[in-house]
Amino acid sequence: PLSAALSKFLGHAEMARTEIVKALWAYIRKHDLQNPDNRKEILLDDAMRGVFGCERFTMFTMNKYVSAHIHPFTKVDLEHNSSRSPSSSSSSSRTPSRQAKKRARTKSSGSTTPKRSTSSAEKVVAKRRKKVGTQPPYRLSEALQAVVGAEILPRPQVVSQLWNYIKRHDLQQASDKRQIRCDDLLRKVMGGKATVTMFNMNQYITPHLIEKLDKKEYQNHNNQEDGDDE
Repeated sequence: PLSAALSKFLGHAEMARTEIVKALWAYIRKHDLQNPDNRKEILLDDAMRGVFGCERFTMFTMNKYVSAHIHPFTKVDLEHNSSRSPSSSSSSSRTPSRQAKKRARTKSSGSTTPKRSTSSAEKVVAKRRKKVGTQPPYRLSEALQAVVGAEILPRPQVVSQLWNYIKRHDLQQASDKRQIRCDDLLRKVMGGKATVTMFNMNQYITPHLIEKLDKKEYQNHNNQEDGDDE
């Protein structure tokens, strides 16, 4: 059943909610009660004000006003709802919720100090270090040993020592740094080539990695060399 006021306005004592809303919209359009500046807002005329007791409401809050006139006649804070525009009503209802969640997170953390995030560069460096540490060591050929100055090395360190040798002896072409001029020692490693490039240099290294060794043997070898240095 409808309230006496809404029943008198619609001319029916009982109606389904969908029919009530449909009838209200028909009345609103017939009397051109939508705000021309904001079509979501309804500017109530005298007849509708007599029913709903407010100056305006929105298409989003209209159902709340209708509920106040349908059994069990749920009360609505008419003054509170009618004073808000659709945008301010929706934003104000969302904002406190977000602020409350933020306060709850801050409180639960027990500290306002932000956690230090690991930069992308730090992650890349850490990843590279991990890869280097997991590479197996190799016993090197005599030709390669003469260039890198070590008997046992993992492949990444071999490449690193090769570049140290190349730069120390200034073997990069001045006009094109990608080109490597091989001296007598480096030529023995690079398959007798007079020149190689930084792109194909690695393919000549593989034949000089004679024997894959256990990491412990590599560590023992390094410890022994450290002891000899002392």
